[in-house]
Amino acid sequence: MAVPACSKCGRVIPPEDINVGNDLAYCRACNTACKFSLLVNATEMEDGVDLGNPPSGVYQRNDGISTVISASQRSLGAALALLAMSLFWNGILSTFLLVASAATLKNMGMVVPPWFPAPVMNGKLMDVGTTLFLWIFLTPFILIGTGMIVGVLVSLAGRTEVEIGRTEASVFTGVGAIGYRRRFDPGNVTDVRFVQTSWQVNGQARTCIIIGTKDGRQIKCGSMLSDVRRKFLAASLRKLLIG
Repeated sequence: MAVPACSKCGRVIPPEDINVGNDLAYCRACNTACKFSLLVNATEMEDGVDLGNPPSGVYQRNDGISTVISASQRSLGAALALLAMSLFWNGILSTFLLVASAATLKNMGMVVPPWFPAPVMNGKLMDVGTTLFLWIFLTPFILIGTGMIVGVLVSLAGRTEVEIGRTEASVFTGVGAIGYRRRFDPGNVTDVRFVQTSWQVNGQARTCIIIGTKDGRQIKCGSMLSDVRRKFLAASLRKLLIG
């Protein structure tokens, strides 16, 4: 475990000046007290990271107005696993979707392609009520299947990108130009730290980065990144936003 250092002067804080029970650490060099847990988190985050040498899949640029750090979420292993699950899930789901589609077309008096499965129940054409119930029943399964497809795309071409300017910053997560962006004031950031999420992979909880602000916002990002890319992004954010 990395030795905690003062966030103000950077000097190592000796064990005798740390009170784990009260979550406090005191730096005698600059007469500063802070939370011990935050120091440990920050020290572990920055330990072994060379900010001048981004790992593969991470790109950064500074045009004098803003700094942009872009980290690829590409993971071939995750993409193949999600693809296999998606093909299995959506393959089964497609049969039920064809039945629901055939029943819908029949009830609308439209021609059903001959290769569609027969929308028959108890020897009779599915009525409007049964067809509507089937669509409602299938909705959550459709959403799960869609989520799997999105997961495959994100694992192949997704990215987490942070842009930090003088008065405005943003976190973008998505594929290409499609995704969601959260904006915040870089001057209001109070903390950058790791937290464990409820999402598990191979029995282990995934970690994400949280950017905390003075108004209580917690902006989460980076859960889809590899450990190396996530650590570099977190250390860079802490350097740029906290100092």
